[in-house]
Amino acid sequence: MKNNMAKIIIGILLLIGVVIFSGLYVVDETEQVVITQLGKPVGEPIKKAGIHLKMPFIQTAHYFEKRILKWDGSPNQIPTKDKKYIWVDTTARWRIKDPLLFMERVGTIETAQSRLDGIIDSVVRDHVSDNLLVQLVRSEGWKEQEESLSTELLTIEKTATQKPPDEMTAKNLPGREMITRAMLADASKLVPKY
Repeated sequence: MKNNMAKIIIGILLLIGVVIFSGLYVVDETEQVVITQLGKPVGEPIKKAGIHLKMPFIQTAHYFEKRILKWDGSPNQIPTKDKKYIWVDTTARWRIKDPLLFMERVGTIETAQSRLDGIIDSVVRDHVSDNLLVQLVRSEGWKEQEESLSTELLTIEKTATQKPPDEMTAKNLPGREMITRAMLADASKLVPKY
């Protein structure tokens, strides 16, 4: 009789241990968690590292990266405004700022990466095709290059679009840095909704 009672007590303690263990979850310093109950989010996202408690078997912890993530586009040949094809290999860094919104609108990092493919590739393609090759490869602010560049640009622009030369000067044309910032600004307008 005492053996059976000991087995029952051990079984009950084991069951209590499993229930308590399934109700605990650990949030790492590099993670943030959204708790769902029967598929619907419950409460605010947990961003603080440590051991946390949830209702066992009913609530589920969904982990998302807190660190900066890497996105690499596939290299493409894109025509410039002056009809020269260049190879463009884009890369971006991003992070999940609001894990609850991310979970509701995107779901997984793989889905986010594919959405970034569409957004960033189209922004880069638009900016590359709207600018001359010389603009895409030059740096701004170099006085000695501005003078020689203005002469080259006038010749290129005259043959490419047949515009009068006074509309085109090196000072009013953006260089690589300004174009890159414009790309970032355009992509940043589309990404926050995710």
